[in-house]
Amino acid sequence: MPASDKPLALVTGAAGGIGEATTARLIRDGNRVIALDLSADALDAMDRDMDHGGALITQACDLTKVEVLCRVLADLVEAHGPVTVLVNNAGVWPGARITELSDDIWQLNLAVNLTAPFVLIRELAPHMIDAGGGAIVNIASRNAFRSSTNNAGYDASKAGLVALTRTAAGELAKHDIRVNAVCPGVIATAADPGIHDELFKAAYTKLIPMDRYGDADEIAGVVAFLASSDASFMTGQAVTIDGGQIACQDNQRFMEITRLGN
Repeated sequence: MPASDKPLALVTGAAGGIGEATTARLIRDGNRVIALDLSADALDAMDRDMDHGGALITQACDLTKVEVLCRVLADLVEAHGPVTVLVNNAGVWPGARITELSDDIWQLNLAVNLTAPFVLIRELAPHMIDAGGGAIVNIASRNAFRSSTNNAGYDASKAGLVALTRTAAGELAKHDIRVNAVCPGVIATAADPGIHDELFKAAYTKLIPMDRYGDADEIAGVVAFLASSDASFMTGQAVTIDGGQIACQDNQRFMEITRLGN
């Protein structure tokens, strides 16, 4: 099939980590993919290095500039057709304790992690409706359900993204548009170099029942499933992929306290 005849997906934050893995997986599964990222250089490198057979379309864009984003999306749809798979992956996590958290940092978390996904859904859903349906996958976080120190902006934005997922799922279901969220735990990517410190890694993986970090390809596989017809009756869900951390954390803590008591 010529690349121009393939279904069209759009992935934000596409030039690294989970976004790049998801872009590659969606292309392997037979989609064209519009890769949006803040870094034009990173997009150029991905275009050179990825075996995409002409199915990759790159576009640099600052998601915090809503008017620019809306124009970019309109131009992309006009040039390439309706997007029927949207993956809201781009995210930031600058943080500080609440008493030290600046308005700028708070607003940046909300702008990238929550407002941008809302704008993308608002602008692209009408085209999905006209096309007869589609799938939206929002990359949230386990932090939507478990708080973490120094991350008030990030945690609040990801909890909001899960709520947005459920609201959008309810509103768009009658149009055969499914909306789900993926909530990763700690994933080994270059975007967060601190997690690769050996002392930190040794300590933190003890909190994960599977005793390791996740891999970006593992998240991409779940995203691809949610974007596919295999998940055709699944909408409004938030799928946590964290090696069992949330499910088992309280039990692990109880066992630690019990051992200390002995």
